[in-house]
Amino acid sequence: MRKIYAIPGLGTDERLYRFIHVANTELVVLQWPEPPDNISLEEYARLFIPQINQQEPYYLLGVSFGGMICSELSKILHPQKTILISSSKCRSELPRFLRFFSHVAIHRLIPESEHRRMARMGRWFLGFQKNYMHEFMSMIHKMPPNYFRNCIDCIVKWKSTDYNKNIVHIHGDADRLLLYKCVKANYTIKGGTHAMVINRAMEINHILEKELNG
Repeated sequence: MRKIYAIPGLGTDERLYRFIHVANTELVVLQWPEPPDNISLEEYARLFIPQINQQEPYYLLGVSFGGMICSELSKILHPQKTILISSSKCRSELPRFLRFFSHVAIHRLIPESEHRRMARMGRWFLGFQKNYMHEFMSMIHKMPPNYFRNCIDCIVKWKSTDYNKNIVHIHGDADRLLLYKCVKANYTIKGGTHAMVINRAMEINHILEKELNG
């Protein structure tokens, strides 16, 4: 049976992949290591490696921030293929407002409790529907101390300018966080938001089947 190691998006856990199903494939969702202060995204990606069995063929799958980590891992490890959903492959694919925060580190002055409150307030902006609110907040509250501050710091200071060519990128053209115009996607989900792994899972599953079976 094929194995996919999956990393969820910022502030979420294995529940983000509840509707992702690929025939004859085991989806193993990795747990978040606690991010130390001032760690780079490249260094943080390496903390996930102990959770991956490299003695057998495998694929990598990442959503949003999890996809950025997978992009870095694909340069270190040897996955069969790396698939990103609603993500960015390198720094140049981040929107300008995120890159701006690398020069004005406002996020480091904001208390962790406020980061979590803003995550709740931003549900609509990301595209999560109201009936998903309870589960969304449950995932956010599960994150370790200083998780949001340090992970956001990883993103805005991301320096990588290249990426592995085995990456398959799936993106929604209605993504309001990681803008569609900033990325080079292999597959476009029309009307797909940043939360499309939840509300457009059937279309994503079809693409995954095609990529893994093709």
